[in-house]
Order: sequence, then C-alpha cells, then structure tokens
Amino acid sequence: MNKYVLFIIGLLNLALLSACKSTKGDTSDLSELRLLIESRSFGIENNWALPLRGAQINLVTNDNHLRFRKDSIDVFLPYFGVRQFSGGYNAEAGIRYEGILNDLEIDSSYADKVKLRFETSTGTEQIRYIITMYPNKKSNLQLLMNQRDNISYRGFYTERQVE
Repeated sequence: MNKYVLFIIGLLNLALLSACKSTKGDTSDLSELRLLIESRSFGIENNWALPLRGAQINLVTNDNHLRFRKDSIDVFLPYFGVRQFSGGYNAEAGIRYEGILNDLEIDSSYADKVKLRFETSTGTEQIRYIITMYPNKKSNLQLLMNQRDNISYRGFYTERQVE
C-alpha cells in the first residue's frame, strides 16, 4: 500500500514539475516583441472578424491589414456591423485610414503580452484601436467606434521591411 501512495505522489510531483515551464524563453520572446513594436515596422493580418452582433467571420480570403511604418499607419479592414449614426457618412464600407500615427500608447507591463492603443479620425468618425500582441505572433485587435458597432479581429503579426 505504501508503495502505491509513494508512486502516486511521485507521479503528481512529476506532473507538477512538468507543468511549471521556464519563463526564460518567454522573456526573450517578449523582449523581441517589444523591440519590434518600438521599431514600428510591422504589419497585422487578421484571420477572423468578430462583429458585435452575429457570428465570427473567416477573413482568410479577404484582403485586410494594419501596417505600421515608423510614424504612420495604413489600415484596411472589412467591416461587419451596424452604423449607429448616419451624419458624415462616407462611402467606405470597411475601415480605411492612412496617415500619421499620433499618441501611440504602448503598455508592456504585462508578463505575457504587449498592448498598443491609438486613435484615428476621418471626418466625424473616430476610432479607438486596442491591439494586443503576444510573443507567439498572434494578435487581437479591438475597434471602438463612435458611429458604428464595435468589432474585434484575431490574426497574426509579421515584421515588415522599411519601405
């Protein structure tokens, strides 16, 4: 009986030790992510759109991007949702913005991710972007808008060559 108890305790200890992974590799990956963000030379492409109302939508065959280029940004995202306010309506069905990137906030206080926040405005429409980036190259993007339903996207980021 004691042999079985010791055996089970040994298995539990082994399982516990294997579950506790080293953070050394994760820390270096997070440092690389922080350096990439500071360079502002990366792009995000999304695989999924998650509208406020309705099911998630696969974007694999839809063009979309969010590109950082030093002090500017280029955004082209499909939009699925409801426009709440018709004043200042533009002809764009999706989200398009190309221009200077102002007031970028970078929050790297997390142990496993980095968050970026910034805003854009076109005419009367203002959009607040919240990007969460992980060391495994995955990203989440939330858009908070004053004239449309909010929408989220899931995808991945890649390093971009300076153009």
